[in-house]
Amino acid sequence: MESAGHMELDEFLEKLASPDFPSPASGSAIAMVAAIAAAILEMSCKATIKKGGEDLPISLHTIEETRHQCLSLATKDMEKLAEVLRLTKCKEDSPGKYEVAMKNATDTFVSLIAKCEIILTQTERFIHRSSKKVYGELANSAYMAEAAAVSAKLGVESNLLLLQDEIYKENTRTIIRERCRNCVETRKRIIEIIES
Repeated sequence: MESAGHMELDEFLEKLASPDFPSPASGSAIAMVAAIAAAILEMSCKATIKKGGEDLPISLHTIEETRHQCLSLATKDMEKLAEVLRLTKCKEDSPGKYEVAMKNATDTFVSLIAKCEIILTQTERFIHRSSKKVYGELANSAYMAEAAAVSAKLGVESNLLLLQDEIYKENTRTIIRERCRNCVETRKRIIEIIES
């Protein structure tokens, strides 16, 4: 399966628009939005450094790594979705295998929420030292990261409806509720700083 990060944008969108699997679906699209949010934050940091702001309160390496991890999750989502679709055909004969595949697909969404939380946390730490010229970019990055987190949460909730393991479901709901609340609240604080 081709890596989402190696596809041309037109190719990615064509495959996303197609109902033929394995191909990108909503999870891959969410991961790409998160990767774009990380890239915008990374660009804002580099622009600030270029203007003489050498002493960043965050790690540029962490942001770059998060961008790469989001791209990797776009590919992972395609792989996990393909496995779920393959096992859906024999769900009655192998319910345990289907359950594991659904958990793996769900965990990809959970990982995406965690990456969005990192992007937003790093943005909040950075904005106090950033050039005001990148405030618009940081606002866009923050809104994209929040949107990706909320969208991934919806993906998790949809998948949980198809699972039987109540302990996994409750633990996962607790994790995503907390992380998404952090994402929303952090985005609000970022925008308050920009608007003040």
